[in-house]
Amino acid sequence: MGKILKFRFEHGITAAYLILGCLWILFSDNIVEGFTDDKVVLSKVQTYKGWFYVVITGILFFLFLKRHLKRLREAEAKAKESDRLKTAFLANVSHEVRTPMNAILGFSELLKNPELTGEQQKEYLDIIEKSGERMLLLINDIVAISKLDTGQITTYYTLTDVNELVEHLHAVYLTVANEKGLLFTISERAPQDKSNVYTDKEKLVSVLTHLLKNAIKYSADGTIEIGVSLENGYYRFSVKDDGIGIPEERIENIFERFVQADVRLSREYEGIGLGLSISKAYIEMLGGNITVESKEGLGSKFTFRIPAKENFD
Repeated sequence: MGKILKFRFEHGITAAYLILGCLWILFSDNIVEGFTDDKVVLSKVQTYKGWFYVVITGILFFLFLKRHLKRLREAEAKAKESDRLKTAFLANVSHEVRTPMNAILGFSELLKNPELTGEQQKEYLDIIEKSGERMLLLINDIVAISKLDTGQITTYYTLTDVNELVEHLHAVYLTVANEKGLLFTISERAPQDKSNVYTDKEKLVSVLTHLLKNAIKYSADGTIEIGVSLENGYYRFSVKDDGIGIPEERIENIFERFVQADVRLSREYEGIGLGLSISKAYIEMLGGNITVESKEGLGSKFTFRIPAKENFD
């Protein structure tokens, strides 16, 4: 891409120089000769014409070059930022893998102790199980991103009841939310007679799961709400929380990859910053879009829409 831009710029500059020069020679001579035929005057005018052309083309080339260099610097800055985020991402992945792996290996070793009580064994097994689940989620996100990059992910549309889906996820995460002292409610439902939609249920569940886990993860108290409604031919899903919120300067790129890895909270909260990027990609595959409203310290509300398809087409 960089070579193509360079090629076009160089040829554009050359073409502009030749065209301007030819036009200047053709028309300036005719204009001057229309006013005078004095050889001395014409000789002086030729000198002034040369200086004028040099100044004008110099200014134009400066403007062209400035614009081109600005684009190159922006591209360079984006490339450096991408490399920096990837480096932070890899460091965070290393941390996210080591932490549960150390727990699995450590408590597996402790389980070899024959003097452990049944309660202790159960406690250690629970820790190993949760650590394994944490690693599996990490691997699933990395695999999902890889498949999205290579176009290996396809959609499988089935008839899905959106109300039942929301109620199921509410039941699944109610206990987890309550254990953190959070109130978890269903804010709204679609009309009961219009709650069925043809969509990829697995991807829809994945998106809502990512949003709910984030809401619970980043909330210390308050309320979490999940809801679905039917509006203008689209099902609108929303997940709202009273958590830490998102800084204003990060809202614009919150759906980009590796963003979570770039914040200081990445060590305090589990995750590698791929969930929202994956969710956005899935929603777009389903023909929808996602938005976020958030204020730092006051919570966030993620809203996405998918077409209300009543038939498979």
